[in-house]
Amino acid sequence: MYKGYKIVVCVPAGRRKYLSFMKKYLYRQLEEGILDAVQLWKNTINPDDILCLEEMAKENPKVKIYEIDEPITPTWESYNAMQTHKFFKFAHEDNTIYIRLDDDIVWVEEGALEKICQARIDHPDAYVIYPNVINSTMCTSWHQEIGALSEEAGIVRKEDPKDLDWCYLDSFNYSSAELIKHIFNTFKKRYGEKTLSAYYLPSKSFDDYKHFSICSICWWGFDKVSPSELEETQMAYELPMLFKRPVWFCGSALLYHVFYHTQRQSIGGDEEPYLEYFRKIVK
Repeated sequence: MYKGYKIVVCVPAGRRKYLSFMKKYLYRQLEEGILDAVQLWKNTINPDDILCLEEMAKENPKVKIYEIDEPITPTWESYNAMQTHKFFKFAHEDNTIYIRLDDDIVWVEEGALEKICQARIDHPDAYVIYPNVINSTMCTSWHQEIGALSEEAGIVRKEDPKDLDWCYLDSFNYSSAELIKHIFNTFKKRYGEKTLSAYYLPSKSFDDYKHFSICSICWWGFDKVSPSELEETQMAYELPMLFKRPVWFCGSALLYHVFYHTQRQSIGGDEEPYLEYFRKIVK
């Protein structure tokens, strides 16, 4: 419980290569009482990945697997983002704060979950809370603007208030091998120097609404959030606009999203140097 609220992390799951080390963090948060439960949304047909989910459910009684009553239809890597929206029905419990951590969120700064929860409580009318995600297109643009990420690997698009997709749908931001290497190397350097606060941004309300990646968002259970299959646009700005409840951005809650699938393709699928590093620092 956090200040009287049950806290549940939902993981659209999942890939063993990420969960095999991130589970340590989740288990620790459960043990320390930050989290009350972890939902693994079984959204894969890969046998080894399914086995990983089953292992996690056996390892910790507060970790449970959730399934929808239809076959999972794979797109890439036996993982289908177009069905994830159907799992939101499991996140409708009153007096509960739900935090989505996509399975490729591979690092969470100490205290970040508490900051997300506090932002949820402090801004009850916000539709969702969006943390500061390293390697999320909108945040990458802001990190360059404040100098936390240099422009030596190239300049990503900045916001255009007239076009919600302008910054978000930036193929360079999504796909450049040089940019993802630069983002990773910059994080390694700042982590080693203990200068991660350079990434912090002012917290603010997205009153003008924005299109952003929903690899990590936080919502109230009592809102009975039920997006359509186009869940990213729905959760980022369409439903907030519909209900006139802007998103609140929590600029000091820092997470790392390791790759978009296009970035994995651009580096030739060679994830090991990146994952080896995160295996070492995730506690």
